[in-house]
Amino acid sequence: MKTLILSCFFFLGCLTFQMNAQTQMEMNDEAHEAYVKADKELNAVYKLLMSKLNEQEKADVKSVQKKWISRKESSCKKMSDGNGSMSPMILYNCLEEKTLQRTKELRGMLRGR
Repeated sequence: MKTLILSCFFFLGCLTFQMNAQTQMEMNDEAHEAYVKADKELNAVYKLLMSKLNEQEKADVKSVQKKWISRKESSCKKMSDGNGSMSPMILYNCLEEKTLQRTKELRGMLRGR
């Protein structure tokens, strides 16, 4: 089962970046770059959303966001542990995917503003 999950993440992860990488280290670096890009986008959307909320809404969203970050990091770390040289790529692909999904959710919240 773990092999199936890893295979799916590897395949999906490969689709998220250009596949110019030749070595595992290069693939790890590309996965990291893709995550950093997704995280910057999330932060921009989060900042825009926060600028449109009242104080109570800001406090609520901030609390939920902190919990989401903790869950995201924990689940991605668990998924990537024990996978040798592929661990960083699996970690960053997971973080990127969850970050893109959260950005989509935050954008949905923005549409109502």
